[in-house]
Amino acid sequence: MQLFRNLLLICILTFLPIRVSAESDLSGWGQAKWGMTHAEVKKHYELGPWEPGSAPACKLTKNIRIWEQDFAVALYFDERSASGKLFKVVLVHFNEFSADAAWIASIKDLLVEKYGNPASFEINGDLKVSRWLKSDGHLKLTTLTGKTVMCAMEYVSVGLEVDKL
Repeated sequence: MQLFRNLLLICILTFLPIRVSAESDLSGWGQAKWGMTHAEVKKHYELGPWEPGSAPACKLTKNIRIWEQDFAVALYFDERSASGKLFKVVLVHFNEFSADAAWIASIKDLLVEKYGNPASFEINGDLKVSRWLKSDGHLKLTTLTGKTVMCAMEYVSVGLEVDKL
């Protein structure tokens, strides 16, 4: 019986670090994966018309809710057409008045749980920036707390953005 417990303990200690360190890559956002065409993304999300300006971008027609906060979602493509390929997704929440911002820490905790600890973290007054660098994509979490509250998550493809340059 003691031998069985020792073997079980060895197995747990051997495989636990592998399971804990298994982190997701950044191959896109939600059901939208890097390189999907505008037409393919539309099968998964209800997109609005192309945004004005030079950047080929569309927004989701409805905001998404994260920790009881509404986030606008913009998707960026390499060209303004049905065959344009997805390379960036930006989620933004902004309040012009001071509000309870405890939910921001919960969002960062969720990102750490999914992607591991950020590769870098910067603080400049009320502005905080965390960056995750993965083989398929990068994620930047920018938060501002104070008189205004802002939370932005920017998911960017590594391969497609490099191809664009």
